[in-house]
Amino acid sequence: MLNYENDSKQVRSIYGVSGDFSLVSLDYIEPAGLNWVGNANELNAGYAADGYARIKGITALITAFGVGELSTLDAVGGAFAERAPVVHIAGVPSAALQKARLIMHHSFGDGDFRRYARVYEEFTCVQVNLDDAGAAAEMVDEMLREFLLQRRPVYIELPTDLV
Repeated sequence: MLNYENDSKQVRSIYGVSGDFSLVSLDYIEPAGLNWVGNANELNAGYAADGYARIKGITALITAFGVGELSTLDAVGGAFAERAPVVHIAGVPSAALQKARLIMHHSFGDGDFRRYARVYEEFTCVQVNLDDAGAAAEMVDEMLREFLLQRRPVYIELPTDLV
């Protein structure tokens, strides 16, 4: 859990919509002492996370690769404009599938799995793909440093095989 100056600014709830590429990560939410707030769709989840971040000072959002990420973009863009700190975690295909550039659903069928991350470059202060387990902890630490300094959304691609 991220701890700011006081207890009120900790991630307590994670908003999102379960999807095939994010299901494995959802199994770790409750054991970590966090509340899962499932939503009817990703846009609602994004706006709920944005509002929670504005009130509590920090929150997290989980969506699935492709359509889930794009559906959340309006809310994350609003959070960026208003400096609402939202950690957006996108469950993405496994690192092995990405490296093989296989054709997957929710993709454009061209093997480019970074397309959505490039879209998020305009709406978040940092984007990381945790496709290397050995470097993941350092990547997250660096991303969280920027997140805390800029108080703007960040974007994490979490491959299914590295949860």
